[in-house]
Amino acid sequence: MLDWSADFLGLGVESAPLGRGHFGELGTLIRFGAERSPERTTAHDAGLAASGERLAGAVDGSGVPGSADSGSGGSAGGALLYIHGWSDYFFNLELAHFASARGYRFYALDLPEHGRSLASGEMPGFVGSAEHYLESVGAAVDAVRRETGVLPVLMGHSTGGLAAALYAQRSPECLAAVVLSSPWLVAHGGAAAGRMLEAALRPASMRWPRQRLLLPSRGYFWRAVAKEAGGEWELREDMRPRNAFPIRVGWLHGVLEAQRSLRGGPRLELPVLLLASTTSDVGLIWRERMRERDAVLAIAPMRRAAAELCRNLDEALVEGGLHDVLLSSPTVRNEAYGRLGSWLEGVEAQTVAQVRAAGQES
Repeated sequence: MLDWSADFLGLGVESAPLGRGHFGELGTLIRFGAERSPERTTAHDAGLAASGERLAGAVDGSGVPGSADSGSGGSAGGALLYIHGWSDYFFNLELAHFASARGYRFYALDLPEHGRSLASGEMPGFVGSAEHYLESVGAAVDAVRRETGVLPVLMGHSTGGLAAALYAQRSPECLAAVVLSSPWLVAHGGAAAGRMLEAALRPASMRWPRQRLLLPSRGYFWRAVAKEAGGEWELREDMRPRNAFPIRVGWLHGVLEAQRSLRGGPRLELPVLLLASTTSDVGLIWRERMRERDAVLAIAPMRRAAAELCRNLDEALVEGGLHDVLLSSPTVRNEAYGRLGSWLEGVEAQTVAQVRAAGQES
């Protein structure tokens, strides 16, 4: 049993450490409940709730809520588990409200050495192997399944998308479907560049895994989303620093190792949605247009890698989207949530049809 306690995000949010595994700490699981205590409700909480519930009904991206008869909002009875990206943590309560309004029990995982899983003396962001990510995601999925009794939809963003894809490849029987939000499936420069860099880093990763790599600082995604930089979102700098955590040899080698493992494994048969921006700009110089593009990962190789990996792939490419599309401007988010909601409805309908067919056969 997990030891749940009130989370710093406030109303309806609890978190619990997942304990230790073979590779170290497993991270922190967060869960959301729609219950409200009037004495603790704030205008910000109310706004997030209203936004999430509205977005749960915007099934076509038009901003027009779906009716109860259309099947949107509150009928799913499933679970959604979200995994954040590199140098990040879960804070997007709008997503939690969206999922809850659609009838999903919402959970999120703060990966090892990230967010709520950081502790004094730890090395922020350092996860030295793909197997550590797999162990962490597996522990979170198992906890969600024990608590809900259902197979969750696994949603991962960026590095979290890589971890989600790797877990889905290894344990597809434990999931209902997968959402890959701007996933880091392939190295900058493509698979060949990734193989060469992995080979070059392997000796150093074995001898000096915690050695810091001196790379240019790019705080462009933070600049696009943080309220103090003109964005919309309040971020905790101790959990989501402006220029991200230092990149270390062992961590980068572990990511490249995970990407290679993914390419060498079987194709995913589960329903998969690729949610991403239509356009990227990964230049080294800040441009204001980066507020409406993916400034972290290139879209074209991401799409190719997803198509090669997933046999049952749908795409939701949203114009004006940031690297994390669900942190984009309200208009962009409205479309993104509409596309996500429609896709979830399709997965739900497919699941119902399969259950009925199985019942008829028996």
